[in-house]
Amino acid sequence: MAAWLQANWGSLVVGLVLLGVVCAILIHLVRQRRSGKGGCGCGCADCPSKGICHQEHGSST
Repeated sequence: MAAWLQANWGSLVVGLVLLGVVCAILIHLVRQRRSGKGGCGCGCADCPSKGICHQEHGSST
């Protein structure tokens, strides 16, 4: 096991860094969603999907 870890430590480090970046992005997106900031960032006034994103503000069709 130690020989395998020693032979593949570089790949493991890169994999762990990428996993950390993906987790940070997911946490950021979840926090944005919980705070009500949605995902598109273009505003909801003229958005055709505002009823889907913010059902409490849009009309039910």
